[in-house]
Amino acid sequence: MRSLHRILLALSAVTLLTACDDDPSGPSNDGRVRVVHAISNVAATDVLLNTTNYKTNLAYKANDGYRTIATGATAIRIRKAGVATDLTTLNQNIVNATEYTVFAIGTEAAPQSMILTDNNTAPAAGKVKLRAVNAAVAAGAVDVYVLSNANELANATPDKANLEVKAATDYIIKNAGTYVVIFTTTGTKTAVLSVGNVQIASGKIRTIAAVEKVGGGTPLESVVLVDK
Repeated sequence: MRSLHRILLALSAVTLLTACDDDPSGPSNDGRVRVVHAISNVAATDVLLNTTNYKTNLAYKANDGYRTIATGATAIRIRKAGVATDLTTLNQNIVNATEYTVFAIGTEAAPQSMILTDNNTAPAAGKVKLRAVNAAVAAGAVDVYVLSNANELANATPDKANLEVKAATDYIIKNAGTYVVIFTTTGTKTAVLSVGNVQIASGKIRTIAAVEKVGGGTPLESVVLVDK
C-alpha cells in the first residue's frame, strides 16, 4: 500500500507539471526581435543578438523574421558579412512578451540603427493596421499617405506629416483592402516613393519602410514587412 501511495503521488506531480507547461498564459520571460538590413552600400550583413547569431549573410532589404530572446539587456550587433567588427550596435532592454523591429540604415561609412516597439495585437474585425517607417537617410523628412488610389493624392491630407528619418508613424487603422502608400517631400505632393498594390486582409498588420536604393541615395525603394 505504501508503494502504491508513492506511485500515485508521483503521477499526480507529473500531471501537475504537465498542466503548468501547457498553460499558454504562463510567463515566458521572452521577447522577440527581427532585424532589417538597410545599410545601402553593404551587400550583406551578419547580425548577432548579444553573441547569438540571428542571421549570417543577410541580404540588402531582407530580414529573417522574429527571433525569441530572453528578457534583459541585449546588444543588437550589425556587421559587414564575414567581418568580426560591428558596424553598429544598438543596446535594448528586452521586455517580456514584447516584439521589436530593428532597422540598420545609412552607409558603411556612417551606419545607424533604429528600433521600433511593435504592436501586433489584431485590429477589430474588418480592419487592418499599417505602419510607415522612414529608414532612408537621403530622403529627409517625408509626409505619408495611405490611399485607395494614387489619383487621390492631390486632394488628400497626409496620414502622417513630417515623418523624420529614423521614425515611424503610429499604426494607421483602415478597412481591409488594397492600398497605395505614398511618401512625399514634406509639405508637398511631390512623391519620393510610391508603394502600390499593398493588399491587406482583415485582421492583418503590415509595416512599409522607405529605404535607399542599392548603393545609396534615390530613387527610394521599399521594404514591406508582414507583421501579422
